[in-house]
Parts: sequence; C-alpha cells; structure tokens
Amino acid sequence: MKKLTNNSPRRIAIAIILMCLPLSLAKGQPAAYWNMDFPTSESGPAQQHFLEGVTAMHLHMFEDAQEHFQAAQEIAPDFAMAYWGEALNNHRTIWRIHRRDEAREVLARLAPTAEARAAKAPTAREKAYLHAVELLFGEGTQAERQWAYAEAMRELSEAYPEDMEARAWYALSLMRETPPDRTREQTRSLLASLSLEVLASNPRHPGANRYLIQSTDDPVNTDLGIIAVNNLQMLDLQAAEALHIPSHYYIQHGMWRETAESNMRAFESSMQWVADHDWQLQDLNDHNYGHLLRFANYGFLQSGQLAKAASIRTRVLGDFIASGKAAELAAPLAEVFARHVVDLERWDLAMELTSLAEEHNLQQANIWTAIGIAAVRNGNVDLAERALARLGDNGGAASEGAIGSLQVQGLLYLAQGNNQAALDALQQAIEVNTTMNKERPVTLIGIPPRPIKPSHELYGEALLALDRGDEALQAFQTGLTIYQGRTNMLMGALAASLMTGDAEAGERYVRQLHEAWEIADVQHPFKPHLP
Repeated sequence: MKKLTNNSPRRIAIAIILMCLPLSLAKGQPAAYWNMDFPTSESGPAQQHFLEGVTAMHLHMFEDAQEHFQAAQEIAPDFAMAYWGEALNNHRTIWRIHRRDEAREVLARLAPTAEARAAKAPTAREKAYLHAVELLFGEGTQAERQWAYAEAMRELSEAYPEDMEARAWYALSLMRETPPDRTREQTRSLLASLSLEVLASNPRHPGANRYLIQSTDDPVNTDLGIIAVNNLQMLDLQAAEALHIPSHYYIQHGMWRETAESNMRAFESSMQWVADHDWQLQDLNDHNYGHLLRFANYGFLQSGQLAKAASIRTRVLGDFIASGKAAELAAPLAEVFARHVVDLERWDLAMELTSLAEEHNLQQANIWTAIGIAAVRNGNVDLAERALARLGDNGGAASEGAIGSLQVQGLLYLAQGNNQAALDALQQAIEVNTTMNKERPVTLIGIPPRPIKPSHELYGEALLALDRGDEALQAFQTGLTIYQGRTNMLMGALAASLMTGDAEAGERYVRQLHEAWEIADVQHPFKPHLP
C-alpha cells in the first residue's frame, strides 16, 4: 500500500478520529478479541492504541498499525514503545519489505540519538525492545542488521521468559534468518517451537498461529500446522491474512475446496479493507490482491470449479486494465491465465496465451513456460522456440525461468524423437528445482506450484509417452509426496498404474480423483473419463 507521510492531513485526521472513537469501533477486530497481552509503562488510551497497533502488525494490516501507533504518540508524545512499534512496522519480514529510512525518521521523532531515545524508555525491558530496533535500522548491511535484531530478540525473550510477545517477535525474526550454528530446517523447527509456546499461553494469538503454519509450510512438516488451523477455525475471522493463512495448510493436503473458499473470503475482506481506506487498485501490493487470488484460482481449478476460476481470470484482467496496467497486478494476471492452460491441458490456447502476454508485456516465467509447453503439445515448434528465447532471458541458471527453459527444451527433444536428451533435460529441471533452495528443497517448488508445471509431473508424462510405465509411476508417486492430492499428478499416476497393471494403485488414484472432483462443474474435461 502507499505510505502515508508523517505530515499528511489525512493521517492526522485519522489519528484524531481514532482517539475520539471507542477503540472497539476501530478497523477490524480489536486487540481484546485476540487476547493480546503486551504490557508497557503506559496505560489508558495510548496503551490501548499500542495494543491495536501490535495486533494489526501481526495481522499484516500495516497501514492500520501505523495509524494506531501514531495515535498513541499523539496522546503520549514520549511513549517510546509507540515509536518502537511504528519503526518496526517498516520491517515486514514475511513480505521482504524493509524500509530503513522511514524507520529512522520515526525513531528521530522520539529523540535525535539512540542514547536520548533509550532514556525515554522507563524500564529495562522497554529499553531492550528499543535497542533491538536500533540494531535493525542501524549501521551495516541489511543482512547484518537483521541478524543483529534476531539475536537481540533472542536475548530479550530469554531475559523475560514470561513475555510472550518477545517470543512471538523473536520467532518472526527467524522467518528469513538462519543462525550460523543451525541448518535452515533446525531454524524452522525453532520458529515452530517458539510459536507453540506463545499459543500455549494464548491460542488466539494473531501472529503465532500464522508463524506456526508458515514454519511448517512444506510436505515434510505440514501436519504440525493443524494446531494453528484448529485455533483459527474457532474464531470469527475478519482480517484477510488470518482468513488466508490456513490455506497454506489446506493446499499441502489437497484440500481444494477449503483452499478456494478461504482465499475468496480473504479476498473479499481485503477488498472491503481497501474500500474502507478509499485506496485504488494501483495502491495494492501482491499480498492484498494477487496472492489471495492465485491460491483461490488454484483451488478452483484443482476442485474442478471451472466457472469460478474463469470469473477470477475475468476479474484480474479487468482490474489490470482498469489500474493502468499496474505492475502489482501483472504477476497474478500471468499466473491465472497460465495455470488455466496448464492444469486443464488447454494446449489449443497457446496462441491466445501468447497474444495476452505480448499485448500486456507479461514477462513472467510461468506464462512463457505455459506457452512453451502448450506450443510443443500443439505441434507449434516456432512458438515453442520463441518461448524458449523468452525464458532464457528470465533469470539466471537457478531460476524459475531456467527450469521452464529445461522443461520446454525437454519436450522439444521428445517431439523430435531425441528421447534420452529429453529425459536428461527434464531430469535436470527436477535437479535445478532442488538446487535453487538447498537448505529447504521443497519450499521453492512452492504452492501453488512453481514452476507452473511441476517437474516431476512433466518427467512422468514423458516416461508415459515412452511406454516406461514403472518409471513413470515412480516419478508421479514422488511428485505426490510433494504436491499431495494434485489432480494432474494423480491422473498421471492413474495412467501409469493402468499401464503397469497395478490395479490396487489405480483404484486408489481413481478414488482420490473422484473425491477431489466431487463438486466439479459438469463441463469438466477430465472427470467424465474416470473409471
């Protein structure tokens, strides 16, 4: 979202309104609903605005958080923790947004030097919080500052073991950081453990539920996320991010209807929030708009609710044009159209997808991978080679574009009868997918899938085309350990099991597909052909 400047008349007006209104009427559900407990040396309305600001930060409603912290400062100009909150609000860890200059301006409003600011923090604990953000926005590279901040939060949480907020913020500081004496998986385990400690004290905590799900958001550890999912299901959620985050669990378990429904509810909440603030489409960032629609679109396609997926495509294209082709909306536009072609195997739409990409200057690797795959499947070698050229310009040797390039090249080899070269290229696509993120191999593969066509799936389909059913079944079964319940992978596994005569496996995959498509539209292209 666009940032309101400190001297904005609108900002001042909103702060005055917040000071005058009962806090229960402020935007969204109040801190009390989430059982927030973050005592400071302040009290009364200033402390209440502080609590609302911290709650909004955990819910990723950063603009609301800023307004609350500034309202607290209006009431209590020397309230150091209100400046701590507004400064930290500029470090949006999960979204990889870090605005040091803005944060320093906030701190300078409290006092001109770190020493003078520390003097305004009445307790040792509050001084420790302030010291942590001084490190985060101090000297050194961003990586050095983020690591120093994480270490400071670790020390604070150990010094004040009863302070669950210290644990929550320490957990969040590890979302993008890995201590030198830990692997990434060990760090994620620590993040999950800290989140569970917070939830043991407050199952409603607006941040810890999210941090638990995101620290277990992979095929290996995902089952632990059910604790947070259950916590959130007991609440009457209104905030978009709280509505969305359980879908990171749902999608790992092939829960397609739940994925679609939770993200559409989140999107409606997000758009209402946007309307309440009188923002425009071009003010949006990806998480307020595209992230939610990409998840919903994938859920609709996988569950066979094709009309609803089509409505998302129509909406995104219309919004993209209405926004003046805002860059923030280009990525979801590319993805929802690319996924329609890939997941429904609409290879006949290769030229139509190309026209869309070229008309709107869409450079994303996913849409050009979809074009390349569709072109090969449709026998359009020239178009496939054009896609290859685009993908070659889309990132380095370990990028989504590089994987897409290997996939399209492998299919071209296969079409030319160069079978071993084809399998080598597709196998390399799998290896690059893993190499891209050695410490956490299953993450960059991503959900919804990145690349747009999972490499294991494409490799299995190539093996099927060569009548190598046993190897194909193994490829699909490996893919299903990463993309549980993905219907395209299940269809490949079913075909391979029929080729090999594995009736038991075939029955299992048929059953899973029927369950996935229980509410599929009648015009679904695949469901009528199931045994």
